[in-house]
Amino acid sequence: MKRTLLLVLAALFAGGVSFVIQHSASRPIELQASVHSFQKVTATFKILDQPISVGQLDDYSTNIKILSADLQGGEVSLAANGKLGGDKTLLQITRGSTYRCLLSLSPTPEGERPGFRARCVTSPKLIAEPPAAAAIIQNVRAAFMKSLTGLNSDASGLVAGLAIGEVSRISPELIQDMKLVALTHLTAVSGANCAIVLAMFYFAVRRLGGGRWARLSVGLIALVAYVMLVGAQPSVLRAAVMSGAVLVGISIGRNSSALSALALSVLVLLIADPWLALDFGFALSVLATSGLLVLTQPLTQKLESRFPKWLAITLSVSIAAQVFCLPVLLQLQSGLATYALPANILAEPLVAPITVLGILACVVAWFFPQLASLLTWFASIAAWLIVEIAHYLADLKNSTLAWPTGLAGALAATCVILGFVLWLKAEPTNLRNLGISVLSIIFAASLGSVGFKLVRGAQWPMVDWSVVSCDVGQGDSTVVRSSGMVALIDVGREDRKIDRCLLDLGVNRIDLLVLTHFDMDHIGGLRGALRGREVGVALVSPFKDERWGATDTFELLGRAKVSVLPVERGMSGNLGAIAWQVLGPNRNAAEAEDSNDASVVMLWKALEFNLLTMADVGEKGQMRLARDKAWWGDPDLDAVPLILKVSHHGSADQFGELIEEIDPDLSLISAGKNNSYGHPTQRTLTLLQSTGSAIYRTDQIGAIAVATDGGTLKVANAPG
Repeated sequence: MKRTLLLVLAALFAGGVSFVIQHSASRPIELQASVHSFQKVTATFKILDQPISVGQLDDYSTNIKILSADLQGGEVSLAANGKLGGDKTLLQITRGSTYRCLLSLSPTPEGERPGFRARCVTSPKLIAEPPAAAAIIQNVRAAFMKSLTGLNSDASGLVAGLAIGEVSRISPELIQDMKLVALTHLTAVSGANCAIVLAMFYFAVRRLGGGRWARLSVGLIALVAYVMLVGAQPSVLRAAVMSGAVLVGISIGRNSSALSALALSVLVLLIADPWLALDFGFALSVLATSGLLVLTQPLTQKLESRFPKWLAITLSVSIAAQVFCLPVLLQLQSGLATYALPANILAEPLVAPITVLGILACVVAWFFPQLASLLTWFASIAAWLIVEIAHYLADLKNSTLAWPTGLAGALAATCVILGFVLWLKAEPTNLRNLGISVLSIIFAASLGSVGFKLVRGAQWPMVDWSVVSCDVGQGDSTVVRSSGMVALIDVGREDRKIDRCLLDLGVNRIDLLVLTHFDMDHIGGLRGALRGREVGVALVSPFKDERWGATDTFELLGRAKVSVLPVERGMSGNLGAIAWQVLGPNRNAAEAEDSNDASVVMLWKALEFNLLTMADVGEKGQMRLARDKAWWGDPDLDAVPLILKVSHHGSADQFGELIEEIDPDLSLISAGKNNSYGHPTQRTLTLLQSTGSAIYRTDQIGAIAVATDGGTLKVANAPG
């Protein structure tokens, strides 16, 4: 015990020293003044890894090390690590190469690994090619990607992800679906892939008669080469160090404990890279491996009496990994993936053949591309099955199981882990019974939650709904229905969420699609809205927007053969028995300062209610709307209840006088749960409350449906 305590203290000390050294090195004093004053500096820098896509925008980033910079009139040698951002032209640079350009610098928060953020103001000039080893790896990756084929783009993209960690060809829709069913770890290289590669080479050498030193040498070389090939991802680093420790132990004749090897790998990596302590991928890798080592064997023994051995092992592996990862998973998602267990049981056996065939394709792609293409095509068959599993299970209802969030959720998840450990590992009967009791209580509570959600789900949406504010997270999407006709105003950010909302509402045709402006949280989910649905006509903001979101939107609408009309103030029409009118912007949005200011604002008049959809228009735009008294001074506006779709997710940028004048009876706020913007703000909530308006928020209660009953508004929310 004393030795263990001393080891932990020594590791903490070494990790602390490592953090101080690395933190200081990434923020050299010579560069700090330029960074914090957002200066432009000509610098020479080395590319440390492959550029990756940042979110859904046409934006990429990579880690760099500044080697020298022109500071204070002279060339200063540095070794400062930071983050380089840019558009898709960044993909043309190669890992390990040295470039020079005029960098626009900006600071990062103090606790982050990068010491600065930068963008090239001028085109990067190649100064030095990558070292021979890095060049070989780059050529192997390029040859593999060139020879990559498959049953479809997602299947071949998944092969690339599992083989070499290249996820650029995996569609956003597949990534969303795999996240929904807890298969995200299969979209890229994980520790399991590393173990498969090591086993391939280890047993190949053994089969060829190689001795233990030959197996050790080839195994370690294979590990190093694979890490270089796929990049130093946290889960791969953990698996490589752990596998290397076990391999060395076996080779020198010592039966090292797998848990000890895991602990050693964690200590070594946290000392070498203290920032891994904040990395969710690293934490999930360590926890999943811990679960496999602690729970798999005893759980298999319990299940063998009821299931065939192969099924008992498969169930045990999936359950053990999922259980130990619960506390971290709940920090990344709002609930538990209902179909995680069947998804992993069906998908996991397919990972090994994809990885083996993908690695073999990598080996031969450089000099025999035809064979590589054949291997990746066969690998894509298994990948296609994973894709279909993810899509099918993600399309099922109730794909997320409600679970407490925040600290309460993490504590409940920790109790689940302790319950399993006590049940399966504890010797005294009382401790085992305690574990069983804890699991029984949590299971009963979860079962009750599921039952309640199913009952609520059967009652939602109301049959006579007229307006629904879909829960699309931090974004906007409103559905209006009249006489069997449907209007959809904005589509949120994610395809899956808007598609799910429209499926729940039974919407298979959109007669009027309104895209108020081209911010991603309003148009990013367009593919999901169009999926399997006809669209009559689309109204769009006339604001000249050259961002990727706007151009991609017009391309999607064009491919779907949807008629597109830019709006202007005064445009009007009918949706069934509802008359709609565009209140802003003016023609060509000449008065607008930005995209939000050019948002399409519309008034919808029905017999039993009025609806004002404000998009993201801010205070200045609302003041312009208020100048036209013809619409807000109309007595018909007060004759029936007014529903207000509050502007900009309830931000503080509101014109209070207008809201007080229109005096909404019901206010709908679409915002993401625990969003980083602080929406809705207390100022706007107080303003709405002062009018006596009833306030309903998607971040609190999910999707909201509104119906009318003899002049009275009825509200119901979706189960969640």
